[in-house]
Amino acid sequence: MKYLAIAPGGAMVAGRRIRSVRFEDRSSLPASAACVVASGARETLGALFGTAVALRLCEPMLPSPDGWAEIVRDATLFRYRGTVADAAIVLRPRDARALARAAFGELSGDDPLPGGPLSPLEWDVLARVAAAIGASLPAVCGVREGSSVERVAEIGGFTTFFELLLERPVAAGIGIAVSRDPAPEPRGALALEDLGDIPLPVEVALDAGTYPASVVTGLAPGSLLALAPGLRGRLRCGGRTLAFGPCGVRHGWYALVVEEKA
Repeated sequence: MKYLAIAPGGAMVAGRRIRSVRFEDRSSLPASAACVVASGARETLGALFGTAVALRLCEPMLPSPDGWAEIVRDATLFRYRGTVADAAIVLRPRDARALARAAFGELSGDDPLPGGPLSPLEWDVLARVAAAIGASLPAVCGVREGSSVERVAEIGGFTTFFELLLERPVAAGIGIAVSRDPAPEPRGALALEDLGDIPLPVEVALDAGTYPASVVTGLAPGSLLALAPGLRGRLRCGGRTLAFGPCGVRHGWYALVVEEKA
């Protein structure tokens, strides 16, 4: 959805900072829905890790194609198919290792993260973590379709992304991708009666006739052109034609009789 935003920075003009305005694409996913996912993930991970979990929520955004390429690069993806949209849990390699090993109590605080691939048992634990987080995803994509959260090799056509940044007991990021940004609800709509008293300038345009090029090029202030009877005009407003009809004089006023609507 397009939002009007003030650009950062700006230029100093006569001792005052002037900033330009621009339209930006922003997600229509309610922050409250993302907060439900974050709250559910915090409680779920707290139960799995056996300790309190602290995390921060990054607001939903609409990444560019290049942004999506970076988000999913080498990431482990778990897809959740919902009745409203699909969601995906995106775990980058370091984050996947941190979550899997934290579940075994191998990491805490700022302990360095060992490298290397995950073991089959750690992969199983990571899938359980993803399934547990998936329990809070109905807030953004509806009731789950299918028996479980499935691991997939790639996701395509997703639009919305937000991230849960774990701070305790381990530092890790959990990305949440959504396949469809919700359509914004119309707000503050105006009814036709609300516009009834607004004055609108209108004009009448008419074809005076056909004249030789020599006559047209010879026109000067004060020149007179004979108008043929029965001229028809167009009633216009804001550059759009509203009606057609004959033109003439009525009670000393130039007038147009509306015979046909555009």
